[in-house]
Amino acid sequence: MNRSRHKHGFALPTLMVMLALASIAALLAMRNLWVNEQLLNAEADQLRTLQKAEAVLPIALTDILGTSATVPGEITPNLRYSAGNATQTHAFFPASLADYDLLRQRLGTSTCSAGICAPNTLAPSASQASYWKAQLATSMRVTAADTPYGDHTAWYWVEVLPQTNTTSFVYRITALANGVMPGSTTVLQAVWVRNTATLPTGQWRSWRVLHD
Repeated sequence: MNRSRHKHGFALPTLMVMLALASIAALLAMRNLWVNEQLLNAEADQLRTLQKAEAVLPIALTDILGTSATVPGEITPNLRYSAGNATQTHAFFPASLADYDLLRQRLGTSTCSAGICAPNTLAPSASQASYWKAQLATSMRVTAADTPYGDHTAWYWVEVLPQTNTTSFVYRITALANGVMPGSTTVLQAVWVRNTATLPTGQWRSWRVLHD
């Protein structure tokens, strides 16, 4: 009789330990599921943000070529593709080396304005994502009319670079897109080269995602 009571006395603590272990295992499984879900959401948001940045590239190219009836932002097409007169100070896409020199003079140390850039040199910092994240004030904003992602979610810059021994230009396009999750940003950089100075044809030469 005493031996039976002794066995029954150990049964309850053993059951409690087993229940506690089962509860811990369930909590760990739930935590792993939650972590995996967060990682999956972050990966999906990163992919969507990359796709958004990729969608900006043809918008920027249309801007370079001036083939759109409307241009993102407040600058009208005639100012964006014309130097205007000597009293004007707006940035524009140059059609000649003389235009390019004028653009450089107008930009001065600012390097970029309204998404048009004429850098004196290709600074190493321009290959880092943080450089462009700090330059939103000089970018061209992609509006809701040009993207299904809405306003204030994507921007771009076009660096105009003269080609050696030719009158045509190389354009380095940097697109920045924000994701849905806090701090989710993709900065994409691509190079487009014009075949000739006058024809609206060219080739994509490179494509890369920028990091710090």
